[in-house]
Amino acid sequence: MKIWPDGKKWIAAARLAIPSLAVIALIGFLAQWLVWSPVTDITVLLLSAAFLFFVPALLEEIIFRGVLLSWLTQFTPRWGAWLSTLLFVAWHPLQALTIGPPWADMFLHPTFWVATLILGIILSHIRIVSRSLWPVILIHWFAVLIWKSLLGGPFY
Repeated sequence: MKIWPDGKKWIAAARLAIPSLAVIALIGFLAQWLVWSPVTDITVLLLSAAFLFFVPALLEEIIFRGVLLSWLTQFTPRWGAWLSTLLFVAWHPLQALTIGPPWADMFLHPTFWVATLILGIILSHIRIVSRSLWPVILIHWFAVLIWKSLLGGPFY
């Protein structure tokens, strides 16, 4: 696995991620689990941005696109990618039912599962093509940061 992909891989990742995130945003707005609500407290925003890099972005990507995807694709590349993606999707309602974060209702919404499936497919593809976790970590972080800082996602 490469540590840091070259410029062409970053551009390819962005070209795939940007329209996918736009589709996810459209789904969220139509289902009303995304609403325009920018955070105005810069301190909360900066502290949250730092925290969100580690949880969920870094942690989930190490688990789902690092360990699971790498391990599963040894046996069956196509189905390994799908299985790690489906486990990523299943993790969100499981988290809502067991941990019960403030956004638990959203994690139980079927349209959120569709959005998470799209994100998981895109991130798995980017991980396989780039051979690096960094693009998927940063894309995941960016998506959650935008959700929490601009689109009504709760911070705690």
